[in-house]
Amino acid sequence: MNIACAAATSLLRTAGKLCAERALVKTGGAEAPDRMRLLLAPVAETDDGWLGGMTDFLLRGLKDLAQEFPREIVVRTETTEV
Repeated sequence: MNIACAAATSLLRTAGKLCAERALVKTGGAEAPDRMRLLLAPVAETDDGWLGGMTDFLLRGLKDLAQEFPREIVVRTETTEV
């Protein structure tokens, strides 16, 4: 594993664990060695601000890594309404 992948993995795993601790994760995990998916359960109003901050932090970190290591890191987000 290279340093860019290690940094991205650390950010993603920590965010996933913090969301799981708040019971926000419906399903998630590594789909492949280079891919992670996290599907959140409906979020209560009391968690909206917290989740917004977590999302901003995570995306900023991943986008910074993608800018620094464009050959190793690609950031793609999807929003799905349930």
